Amino acid sequence: MAVDSNDRIEQQPTTSNLRVAVVHDWLTGMRGGERVLEVLAAMYPNMEIFTAFLDEEGISPLIRSKRIEASSANSLPGVKSYYRSLLPLYPLIASDISRRLRRRHAEKPFDVVISVSHCIAKNVRAPKGVKHFSYCLTPVRYLWDQYSAYFGGKRMEPLIRQIAKLLRVWDKRGAKHVDLFAGISCFVGERIERCYGRESLVIYPPVPTEWLQKAEQIKPQSQRSGFLVVNALVPYKNTHVVIEAFNKLGLELTIVGDGPERARLKSLAKPNIHFAGKLADEELARRYCSSQAMIFAAEEDFGMTPVEMQACGGPVIAYGKGGALETVCTQEGQESGCLFYELSADSLARSIQQFLDRSDAYTVENCIRQAELFSRSRFESDFEQALKSLGIVDTSRELKQEGFAVTEDRKRVSLG
Repeated sequence: MAVDSNDRIEQQPTTSNLRVAVVHDWLTGMRGGERVLEVLAAMYPNMEIFTAFLDEEGISPLIRSKRIEASSANSLPGVKSYYRSLLPLYPLIASDISRRLRRRHAEKPFDVVISVSHCIAKNVRAPKGVKHFSYCLTPVRYLWDQYSAYFGGKRMEPLIRQIAKLLRVWDKRGAKHVDLFAGISCFVGERIERCYGRESLVIYPPVPTEWLQKAEQIKPQSQRSGFLVVNALVPYKNTHVVIEAFNKLGLELTIVGDGPERARLKSLAKPNIHFAGKLADEELARRYCSSQAMIFAAEEDFGMTPVEMQACGGPVIAYGKGGALETVCTQEGQESGCLFYELSADSLARSIQQFLDRSDAYTVENCIRQAELFSRSRFESDFEQALKSLGIVDTSRELKQEGFAVTEDRKRVSLG
């Protein structure tokens, strides 16, 4: 997202009486994983959160309203500036959170432990007799698919490489104690199987779109103009490839977002390319609703901005790897965008030209229909089905549907 906002998730009325412990890697800002956590916080009023590191100023009021317990490592002086560098200590931190979880469970038992994890959280042990459902954002990238980039260099000290190998053993062992895995995409599910030898469900993350469709009138393709990029200006987003393509094509492009690459990217861009920086939600929604198409050049595990664009009736031209293969529909008659398969300016330019030649195929209706696959209601339904498969049944919801309410001590009371 181009700008953090704490107003995109609304806490809807819920009848859930489950006692849920959610383990989250760290809470230092509002990114994709924290957006998932917000929805869980709205779904489960009796939810408590356990995390390695906590910065209360960086999280939304809804998350902050929950009981949150951080690890002992959170009290290290200035830890918020270097917590990612504490990788060798992560096993100890996971053990500390496990002890805190057991202690709290003894005081007030939990029905289920849910980890929302791309790192530490998955490796926390649930209390005895409590199921552990791991919603995996990705296996730990720097221990697995990016291992060589982090630890494979010849200059890397042998001790560091040995520590990294031990961490991989720890991470794989931790996966064995998870009762059920779900990945955020088929792309992530394949990595879960490759890294941990575990099968997984796929539950797409919820993409809040109501704020978009309320903010601006959606325009048909014939009334749209210009192309749009919405991402952080960091190397792996491949914004330089997009700039090179638009330098050649001479088409209007607006780049929304900021980051350490901004100055370098601006120096590459011709006058047809405009850098808008971070935008307020209302202005971002206007861009989504009026741009011809979004260009998405990153290989992501999922990728929320293409879904936001489609929710506003706009098509996406995406790099054909990772989550974009699932979020963008290319089936004839239902197209919500098109893909380019070589990460080069020439390949992207060809896809843009093909898009322009048949832009009428990418209708507002197709795009919105595709975005609805990633709705909050779909996420909630899939999540509850996953818990049911573990034998975790939210009786309070079922009794409500049958004409009963459930009191704090879990006695059922007729509503008739």
